[in-house]
Amino acid sequence: MVTNPDLNRLTQQCGEWLRASGPESDIVISSRIRLARNLAEFPFIRRCTEQDRASIEKSLREKLLSAKELQGALYLNVDGLERVDRQFLVERQLISRELADSVGARSVAIDAHEQFSLMVNEEDHLRIQLMKSGLDLRSAWDQINKIDDAIEQRVAYAFHERLGYLTACPTNVGTGMRVSV
Repeated sequence: MVTNPDLNRLTQQCGEWLRASGPESDIVISSRIRLARNLAEFPFIRRCTEQDRASIEKSLREKLLSAKELQGALYLNVDGLERVDRQFLVERQLISRELADSVGARSVAIDAHEQFSLMVNEEDHLRIQLMKSGLDLRSAWDQINKIDDAIEQRVAYAFHERLGYLTACPTNVGTGMRVSV
């Protein structure tokens, strides 16, 4: 049983991506797109000080909560959650095990339907993920691209003209995108 009252609402429902309501859902459970982004003004997470991590979290919280595309999202400070609450979020695939187990300033924004979550201070400064029921990559891309564009209007991402988006892991450099079904 979760202990955080804000998470109680999520325990009473099934995430949209688990409802088997999307295209080809008799074969494909879900489609997921994840974007890795870093802020231009800070070093990568593994080089950040605790003060850097706190500044990143504060800055992104303000920017994320001001975005029209993220209105109504539940914003949680992961470092303040009980272990059972973090485990619940991992099981719902709303945060990664790395975010749940790390220390320091870190947070997540989750929409009411559990379609998207934005993890702050995971392996990168920001991990945006969107999940859809069934095989629905086009719709997932359209939605996550709008969210990413809205955030990029508010923050300067670490971007190189030739290499693309700069990420903590070299395999993510370029688009910073991972797609899975």
